[in-house]
Amino acid sequence: MTRATRLTLIAWILLAAGPARADVLHLQGGGTLSADRWWIEGETLHVESAGGVVGLPRSLLVRVEPSPSSEPAKDRKRPPKAAALPALPAPPSDPGELRVSAEVAAKMNEANAAMTARDFNRAALRYYDVVDAVPAASGPRVGYALAEIAMGRDAMALPVVLDGLTRDPGSADLYEILGVLRDREDRVEEALAAWREAFRLSPSDRVREKIEKGERELAAGRDYATSAAPHFTVRYDGALDQELVAAITDFLEDRYDAFASLYRHAPGQPITVLLYPQQAFRDVTLAGREVAGLYDGKIRVPLGGLKRLDAAARRVLAHELTHAIVQSKTRGNCPRWLHEGLAQVAEDRAVRRDDAARLTATVKPGVPSTWPDAAFSYPSALSLTRYLISRRGFDLVVSLTERLGDGDTLDAALTALYGTTYEGLAAEWADSLSAGGAE
Repeated sequence: MTRATRLTLIAWILLAAGPARADVLHLQGGGTLSADRWWIEGETLHVESAGGVVGLPRSLLVRVEPSPSSEPAKDRKRPPKAAALPALPAPPSDPGELRVSAEVAAKMNEANAAMTARDFNRAALRYYDVVDAVPAASGPRVGYALAEIAMGRDAMALPVVLDGLTRDPGSADLYEILGVLRDREDRVEEALAAWREAFRLSPSDRVREKIEKGERELAAGRDYATSAAPHFTVRYDGALDQELVAAITDFLEDRYDAFASLYRHAPGQPITVLLYPQQAFRDVTLAGREVAGLYDGKIRVPLGGLKRLDAAARRVLAHELTHAIVQSKTRGNCPRWLHEGLAQVAEDRAVRRDDAARLTATVKPGVPSTWPDAAFSYPSALSLTRYLISRRGFDLVVSLTERLGDGDTLDAALTALYGTTYEGLAAEWADSLSAGGAE
């Protein structure tokens, strides 16, 4: 794909997300992007959508038309990272630089439409039809792999990517996806080799960030031991007490069975869990000292001087495991407040009295900028999620995650199940805070 084609595809995917309260980013050449979360780091413009975070050259940004409720552009800060699949190249808009029949072009259009609608199964089928018809083109292989990864079916994506690279060894996008697949298998050295080749072929900040993080992970865990369990691959500092590792693994397997039953879903492949010394965790993730654990496609936990599996460690593991299951079930289509709210519910955490008082004082029914999607905090995410559960029970929240996984927008899913949009739900929750009715 040419650079111009790739930028067009990025715009296509981001516009498909259609946030209701969005800034309009005006780009060189007359293009625009609608985004409710964006930020600038160095020479890169980052734009967040339901499909992940896309990096664009800062030089493409001409001006910003802010939404009435947004912060001034100069005050934009990078938002805290939500659990999500790694940022990947956009799906192709055409089958490649080849002449194709009208039938093949129609299938490519159908695949693209299915990706926009987050109907990943239909997208995968149609992209594969195009792969079968035009095997030398890398574009439909990229689309097919992205659809399969979104469904957690990495084993389906891998052979199509590898075969594509034998036919088109100059495809940076296929090498980048190969790196993601190897990284998800916890084969970090192979992932790095693929990403380095992708960067050599087509340098980008997105791939550079993958390389840098992979190098940090490899350096920290080069001598780590590995313990395999039915649903987990646990890697840990060899100095860690073996009984503690066994206790953590047993706890995770027990919670996995419980959460899989609760959410009516199990991820399609084992989950990698990395148990770090405190400093190694900070070095790899670049997280602050207040971060007790992280899920970024792998569960990462700093153990410090932990000698036994205590209640605090159990809460962290339950929190991060919930992220892994919700991420898989919703195929990445889950708002951050619900992601973090459900993870805290898994800890059996309640809203503290001082947090409730602070929310009551700051959250206003008619002021969307005070609601969790715009003014995120862990207490607000927990409070709104518990309010949602209190309305009609936890099982309907699971049905909400199912609809999100099937590609519904949050408003469409809430309206179907609760008869209200996010705006209506948040306003009702804010009213309940004022009335003292929320936990």
